[in-house]
Amino acid sequence: MFWDDIVLVTEQMQKYGLRKPFVDLGGMIRPCIADYSLTLKSGEQTDRYVFLGQRPFDHIDPDYEIANPEHGSPMIEDLPYVRREVYGTAVCLNVLEHVENPFRVFAAMYQIMRPGSLLVLSTVFSFPYHPSPRDFWRFSPECLRYLAENAGFTVLECDWRLEVPAEWGILDSQTGLVQQIKSVYMSLSKGALEPCPLCSYTLPSRLHRDGVLC
Repeated sequence: MFWDDIVLVTEQMQKYGLRKPFVDLGGMIRPCIADYSLTLKSGEQTDRYVFLGQRPFDHIDPDYEIANPEHGSPMIEDLPYVRREVYGTAVCLNVLEHVENPFRVFAAMYQIMRPGSLLVLSTVFSFPYHPSPRDFWRFSPECLRYLAENAGFTVLECDWRLEVPAEWGILDSQTGLVQQIKSVYMSLSKGALEPCPLCSYTLPSRLHRDGVLC
């Protein structure tokens, strides 16, 4: 997971407002998070890996749900069989590159969302191969927009997001080779959405493996 994903979701919740219930599709309880600015600041490759003393979005909604097959939830494609038109807010972050059929996933996400709901997604356009357990796809903004509109969503925002050029010297943790990182994000609504920004959220503190604050 990217630290920028947490920043992105926080920004979007402040802009459009939280609508409960809130679900993180394919998320993790205690992910390892990459904040590349920390490596660029220190020059140490491992400094980019941080952890939180909470789940990634407890600072937005401590009651939010994590729907991940590793925790016993259905695959995203199968969620509509048990949770149709349930969620007011959903996020799906760096998951789409791992699914077999993104058309089915977008259709399923549309079905589990309530009318007037908000969905925030991010995925990678440029990133090293990272099976978790499989790595299938890379997406451009045009591709995401097509998938979303084909499923019936209204696109609120869709653009490039995180960009780390290869010349910045971030190395792939597996191969040691210089890597380029580029992500894309989009915010979607199911039908009309009236922004209702009600809160300002404080980003969670980041911790290194030794427990020291970044």
